[in-house]
Amino acid sequence: MKYLYSLMALCLFSYNIGVAQNYHSGAITDKNNQTIKGRVSIDNNSKKVYCKKNGNLKTYNFKDLNGVTLGNDVYSKITFNNEEYLANSLVSGKASIYKVSNIDFLLINENNGQVFNLINDKQQIPGILSLTFKDCNTVRDEINKTEEFSENTLSSLTNSYNNCDYGAYVPTEKELSKANTYNTDTFRFYAALQASLNNTNVNNNGSNNSNGFGLGLGLASSPSFMGKLQGNIYINFDLSMIFSGDSKFKNQIPLNFKQNSYRLSLGLEYVFNKEGIVSPFLGIGYGYTADYYNGTIGTIEFKDNKQNYFFIPKAGILYNLKNDKHLGLTVSYISEYENNLSSRYGEELTYYPLVINNSFVIIGLSYYF
Repeated sequence: MKYLYSLMALCLFSYNIGVAQNYHSGAITDKNNQTIKGRVSIDNNSKKVYCKKNGNLKTYNFKDLNGVTLGNDVYSKITFNNEEYLANSLVSGKASIYKVSNIDFLLINENNGQVFNLINDKQQIPGILSLTFKDCNTVRDEINKTEEFSENTLSSLTNSYNNCDYGAYVPTEKELSKANTYNTDTFRFYAALQASLNNTNVNNNGSNNSNGFGLGLGLASSPSFMGKLQGNIYINFDLSMIFSGDSKFKNQIPLNFKQNSYRLSLGLEYVFNKEGIVSPFLGIGYGYTADYYNGTIGTIEFKDNKQNYFFIPKAGILYNLKNDKHLGLTVSYISEYENNLSSRYGEELTYYPLVINNSFVIIGLSYYF
């Protein structure tokens, strides 16, 4: 139990660090041109600004402010598509780029523009920039050569575009299709090391606990059609292999066997605090298992296999690493299911009942890439 409390304390500590990172030393200028200094955070979604000073937190609406300063960055009010933002102007000209947050940017070229996120829209950014800068071939070449986009690269590309010798370039059909219909679904592949605690009951009167180990591979996808819930809801496809050691039972007849299980499952997960350093999640899935047995019953050796289905609720946490990689810790439970291995052996065809009920608690350490 003490390990659980330690883990919960670590999660809470990491979460507080992630929240604290949203606040920066800065100042707020209100409608009366009065300046309030403190720790400031801007929320462009709710159109509010939060200021911590002397242990007190105060909330301001955009309409009540003239501007905000975060460090050396000045955030002023701009309107785009009838929506108001507090944004830091990085480059102005024929094309303008604004920083809305550390990972959100607004790019405007004459009457066209778009807000995008460096993480969630990572795959779509080259298409967005190519269409916005479509009349400048040299900038489009730079875009195609750029592997990672950041505040500096976006500012540099916008500056280059504003100083370009423009031409009547029209994007190819392939480029337009890629930019407009590019699959913006979020994917996470992962590999896992798993430890398994197996609870096994034989013929309803002999039970035993055994341990197993295994490997897992999976794919988690958050489709773009989920809208604002993208990044919160993930569809998971898992493949795992669990190898269990000897299980000995003092039953009516001495029994000993090894069990290896190969499983497929499909499920849903809901991730909380999706942009934080630590993101807890809950999930549920439905799966298929093929269990292979190798052992002895009395003096008779047997090998058998059975297939079955199971439910698998799960809970865990994700720790956000650099470059959108994650470490995950998952605890899951495979609901009880039955494998009937009863058979007849020997010249007299003696009947040996062997009905095995299985349930599992699995702890997995995953790396998402």
